[in-house]
Amino acid sequence: MREPVYEFDYIADPALLADCHARYWQLRDQAPEVFWTNANGGHWVCNSAATVTQVLRHPEYFSSRFLSIPPNPGQPRMIPEMLDPPQHRAYRQVLRPFFESKAIAPLETQVEEWTERLLGDAAARGECEFVGAIASRLPVAVFMELFGFPIKKFDEFRGLVVDFFSAQATPDERNGLGQAISVHIAELIQQRIEAPCDDMISKIIASDFVDEAGVRRLDFGELMSIGFLMFLAGLDTVTNAMSFGMRHLAHDRALQEKVIADPGVIPDLVEELLRRYAFVATPRYVVEDVELAGVIIPGGDLILAPLPMVGWDNQLNAKPEEVSVERPFYRHAAFGSGIHTCLGLHLARMELAVFYRQWFERMGRFRQIVRGDEGCRGGSVMALERLHLAWEPKGEDGGFSPLPPHSIRSKG
Repeated sequence: MREPVYEFDYIADPALLADCHARYWQLRDQAPEVFWTNANGGHWVCNSAATVTQVLRHPEYFSSRFLSIPPNPGQPRMIPEMLDPPQHRAYRQVLRPFFESKAIAPLETQVEEWTERLLGDAAARGECEFVGAIASRLPVAVFMELFGFPIKKFDEFRGLVVDFFSAQATPDERNGLGQAISVHIAELIQQRIEAPCDDMISKIIASDFVDEAGVRRLDFGELMSIGFLMFLAGLDTVTNAMSFGMRHLAHDRALQEKVIADPGVIPDLVEELLRRYAFVATPRYVVEDVELAGVIIPGGDLILAPLPMVGWDNQLNAKPEEVSVERPFYRHAAFGSGIHTCLGLHLARMELAVFYRQWFERMGRFRQIVRGDEGCRGGSVMALERLHLAWEPKGEDGGFSPLPPHSIRSKG
């Protein structure tokens, strides 16, 4: 017997697909701190900041060997995300220098150029489907250029990622998509082995890898595994952060006005929106029997750690339901916690800050055209399916026209 039981399907719960954050907030208020659900083969769910943090920071009990619930034995191996200590550390050390803030800083000009190009294409139209037109394109373009993928494959790459993360994809379909992604990665790695360029994959190929056996270069299989992880992480994470953030802002006129009046609050805006709308629910495998919040979790079970719960804790953030850029601290786990904290967090923050700055400079005030038609993707990485936004172009005096209050409509 597994107790306590609270039925919840993190992939296909109807309320989750309508609004994933509202559904997880409902769990926070109504479900036990740790509970068992029979959905998706049966697994545990963390329902507090304390339990999520404990799971993320104790890989000796909660392993990363499976990154899906139910487990998908055919899933491509992803280094270092699917590794536990001590193997994990050596791989992370070889990758970390490429993602430190000083390594990312020179990319800001490229990020600004891509952002300006995408917003310029959309500005004159006065409205857009934001996920498709901007959010799914900016991070992809930046990542592909950084890593070394040919930008001409942009639309194909984005389509593969969207389909791979789709909650409706069967394990067989997801494995097939993984193989298609792997073909692109293998092709790029082979090209860079033969003819290195000034891109990240060429530098990783040339890096010294140090483990207990000594110093060597990463082999082809290891490079493939790292490339697969970076492909998925680089082409989906910032898209989702940007989409959820913009959905909130579309209905928070006071916050829009604050950002327009003082763009200096944008770094705080980035952190606060990440805190309020974290979108990853991390699966872990339970290595051996362990107690969590007074519940004995048997070894061999699986457990889900939803990262939004950390930022929603009343002890960590006062009035966590509110979005405010005036907090003294922004405590959250949007980028994870512990040894698997996201390597790309500095790049993600930069992309988000550049985007918000340029958006408010160019578009000004905006709204969601029809409230409630966006739809959410469930699963371990949640996302908005669509987000229709409209804005008023700048006037001849360079100012923004006010938006009428009745312009926000509800679905139906």
